Amino acid sequence: MHVDQHTATTPRLNAVDGLRVLAALAVLVFHIAGITGLQYGEGPLAWLLSRGEARVAVFFAISGLLLYRPWVKHLLTTAQPPGTRVYLTRRILRIFPLYWVVAITALVAFNLDAAKTVWDWAEVLLLVYVFDPTPWWPVVQLAPIGLQQMWTLSIDVSFYLLLPLLAAALGRAARAGGASVDTRAKRLLILLTALSLTSFAYMYAVRHPVYTMRMEWWLPRFFPWFAVGMAICVLTVWAGADSPGAERIRRRGAEIAANAGTCFVLAAMVFGLAATPLGGPKTPQSLAPDLLPDAFRLVAYAVMAFLIVAPVALQPPGRTWVNVLLGNRTMRWLANLSYGVFAWQIIVVWAYYDISGRAYLDQQFFPVFFVVLAVSSVLAWGTYQLVEKPARRFGKRA
Repeated sequence: MHVDQHTATTPRLNAVDGLRVLAALAVLVFHIAGITGLQYGEGPLAWLLSRGEARVAVFFAISGLLLYRPWVKHLLTTAQPPGTRVYLTRRILRIFPLYWVVAITALVAFNLDAAKTVWDWAEVLLLVYVFDPTPWWPVVQLAPIGLQQMWTLSIDVSFYLLLPLLAAALGRAARAGGASVDTRAKRLLILLTALSLTSFAYMYAVRHPVYTMRMEWWLPRFFPWFAVGMAICVLTVWAGADSPGAERIRRRGAEIAANAGTCFVLAAMVFGLAATPLGGPKTPQSLAPDLLPDAFRLVAYAVMAFLIVAPVALQPPGRTWVNVLLGNRTMRWLANLSYGVFAWQIIVVWAYYDISGRAYLDQQFFPVFFVVLAVSSVLAWGTYQLVEKPARRFGKRA
């Protein structure tokens, strides 16, 4: 969601920028659909709009793809190992400066009466509030007013902190016994699959002996979506390696890239399948959701994320239609604003309804959508220039 691709050892995947822009727009669509009540209506559109968590799978897959690359390149090629200190410094500077601006704005504008202690503020500013079993805001909400979408950032940061340790462990297991490049790549894919399966055990544990809702929003629940991106990363790096198996991976990757349109259609079909009763009720029926529908959506969105991200990441250099559509200069510029639009939109929604006096759940999607998009984009541009760009420049010197 919030990943920059500027490293000395990693070529830029321009078309991925376009995916980030489209996913950021999808976040806004789903949020506005909820606040205007469209997702609570009847018919196929309401069901589709009720599955807003699908866009999170794409964001997490992109994070896994881009952030894992330096470690995979070191493991499968002659690239130098990444520096953990530099990596963590850049991650902190990428996420927190803008987040602090938005979080303080939300706390001051909407939460002053409720946030009474230093810890009330600190847990929000440190992005650890999702771990609070007794939050100072209503427990059915994921965060304080104005920050309800930020639970994904907490999961992102958890992944950022885990990744160096996880990459080191995966690397040691892959190298064991002096394994060849092809064997290392295969082991990584097997290990990522095995780790993903533990998420289902975690989902079971969350529900037994009693349901613990707060634990639903922790990293283990969503790891398969990161693992999808990490697996795609392995495939892209393996395809460029000097090994007997790399040629076969290059051919398979070229086939996936050439059939990107088919992959996108299949992804839409998988999403549509998840937006049926197979994925559970359209709106929650209880505070303890059933395990099987949740598990089905977890798998469906992982498959969907692969079908969306893999054809883009595996595109060859040059003017393919995917690169032109998603990797053009406009999309790359808009990608700079995607984090800001994501971060500001809920504050803008609350402010818009407070100022306008508009009724919630009025089914009027487009007026709200375009106002929130416009204001969020302006705020995103301003904070990109004043906060994000300076932080990035400082991070590059780390």
